[in-house]
Amino acid sequence: MANQNTRAALRVDALGLILAGLINTFLASADAGLILAPGTAAAQPNLLLRIHWIAEHTLRWQGGWLFWFAVTLSFSWSYYALGRHLDGTLPWRNLAIGLALIAAAVDIVGVLINITVLPVLASDETTTQIIFQSMENLANALTNVAAFGLYSFAGLLLLPAIFSTKDYPRWLRWLGMTEWGIASMATILLIFAPHIATIPLLISFALYAPWVWGSAFWLLKKEF
Repeated sequence: MANQNTRAALRVDALGLILAGLINTFLASADAGLILAPGTAAAQPNLLLRIHWIAEHTLRWQGGWLFWFAVTLSFSWSYYALGRHLDGTLPWRNLAIGLALIAAAVDIVGVLINITVLPVLASDETTTQIIFQSMENLANALTNVAAFGLYSFAGLLLLPAIFSTKDYPRWLRWLGMTEWGIASMATILLIFAPHIATIPLLISFALYAPWVWGSAFWLLKKEF
């Protein structure tokens, strides 16, 4: 039986994984689809309409992106919450955790651009469409491509430690491999063919919650 401190750590990490699955698979989708969508290129292809909407709904836009801090922090925390309980004899585990932190930093820069820069540009009548679109593209490249790609690579780096951890469930091993394999494929498509990246992205998002929730259940079982 695990000692008291170890059991407390297991509970905290399991809770972190549960929250990460809830926030990143469900709440993030709701935030993107219900709050931010009218100001994004994915939902509104007309640039002028996006600019006008952000200018008229600045607080809603900023509030939606403020929630993204919870998305970013919970996602990056999940690598540590799981990784530190995996086989520590391989270096990949620590590399994955470090890369996830770098991804979070990149993600936060993109979020800050969305919160602070785009609303100012949208409300300034002297701002040209080219300037707005360039900053919009930069924010998108940071959050949706660079950060997501780094997270996906970090997930791949976790796999050797996952497969070498003897008591980690086999079905979770293969689910994790599927999750991060599809996420990596989605990253490549986001760079070279973004118009066909939607389906693998959605599959990746859908697989994340079952994987981290299954991992949380595995941690809780280790208490006894």
